[in-house]
Amino acid sequence: MLIIGTFEHSIELEQALAILEHSGISRDHILVSFMDSEPTSPSHLMSKSHDVRSKGFEVGISFATGSAVIGASVGFILTWGPIIWGLIASFIGFGIGFGLYYIIKKGNRRSHFAKKLPEVTIVIQCTEDHSNHIKEIMWNYRALTVGQVLQPSLQHGEMTVK
Repeated sequence: MLIIGTFEHSIELEQALAILEHSGISRDHILVSFMDSEPTSPSHLMSKSHDVRSKGFEVGISFATGSAVIGASVGFILTWGPIIWGLIASFIGFGIGFGLYYIIKKGNRRSHFAKKLPEVTIVIQCTEDHSNHIKEIMWNYRALTVGQVLQPSLQHGEMTVK
């Protein structure tokens, strides 16, 4: 029988593994796998940072366009004229738009990583009489999920479940 449990990477996980080993389950029958929450390929990480900058550039250009229109309109009244005030307003608008977008996205990214803990999956091979005890240990040490799979056995060339 296979017992499968998922945990957050925490001290409770370590305690559960220690209790399982002390209760007679050998290390050869315990499989621990750390789960990735995000892809770690370099190309994916590059596209993410490039994506934030390119979208920030688009937002900055949008702010620059709106600010240039307002600056040019106001520039008819001011001394340097509409062209100079339109250019000044567009630079200021781009800085505000890009800066706001970058700050907002950077803040969201930090809070996302701070909340997310890596998950760990544990697979334990045991007999049926130990299964309830193992599931109880997992639930007592804050498992996120616990499941069981009956191992198939071969009889006369067919797979049957015990």
